[in-house]
Amino acid sequence: ASERPNSGWLRAGVTYDQPLKRNWRVGAGLDLAGTLNNGAVPDRARFVVQQAYADVSWKMLTLSIGSKERGAFPLERNTSLSSGAMDERLSSGMMVEGMNARPVPQVRGEIREYLPLGFTGNWLSLKGHIAYGMFTDNGWQEEFAAPGKTVLKNVLYHSKSLMLRLGNREKLPVEFEFGLLTAAQFGGTVYRKNEDGSLTFVKDKPNGLKDFMKVLIPKQASTLQNVQGNHCGSWNFALSYYLKDWKFRAYLEHYFEDHSQMFWQYGRWKDGHLGLEVTLPENRWVTRVLWEGLNTKDQTGPIL
Repeated sequence: ASERPNSGWLRAGVTYDQPLKRNWRVGAGLDLAGTLNNGAVPDRARFVVQQAYADVSWKMLTLSIGSKERGAFPLERNTSLSSGAMDERLSSGMMVEGMNARPVPQVRGEIREYLPLGFTGNWLSLKGHIAYGMFTDNGWQEEFAAPGKTVLKNVLYHSKSLMLRLGNREKLPVEFEFGLLTAAQFGGTVYRKNEDGSLTFVKDKPNGLKDFMKVLIPKQASTLQNVQGNHCGSWNFALSYYLKDWKFRAYLEHYFEDHSQMFWQYGRWKDGHLGLEVTLPENRWVTRVLWEGLNTKDQTGPIL
């Protein structure tokens, strides 16, 4: 979509999803769009590769490579909400990784759906992912920056998550989900934009193997030294109750961009994303009803 009047786009995609022997599965997708009068840099925005990916899965494990919409309703046919994701058709989307931004090309290892742990009697399930990728907005960064300002190109991307689910629907119609999602920008090359539009090299930001590990497990050497990269994340909670063919669900996404918000050091619970969701029995008119509230005004308290 564009903020400009008299704009439009034409989008088409194709997917492939095939189960194989011995619990293997392969999938791929290509999703392209042509635009008209879309964005501040129309020459760069006339053709968009929205999705281009390949997946290889074995049982519950998946290796995904490429750009892919990874919300509750991606390009592929899986439209299950059993993973606890937000309904992207109704929700405003997750605050860290959602459908409101273009997909980031990445290599991603993941357990997509909750995996029950048999030794707990299936009362505890988990899912999660680890991913590394690269942002593709080099052209926009170069075009947007004013002369004399810096341009950061080839910025690297990292995200990870771990979600746990407590509950066994065969014995109790209640499930509780909680977990952590984090994302980070790191690496890249810094340039300075000249008056004639050319770029002058300034420096390379750390992007070696050790830096990939530092962004995976961020830590501070002292209280005066920041962790490497630009980090953000969210704590995610959900409580679901099943009543025959009805489902009632409440969820909270607590966003953070610093340690005080991450660990509630000052009791800062006000910022976040709250949802109340009702899934109705199957009918031809209404599938799901959702109310959401979003607040970002506290920002670690009145000082900042």
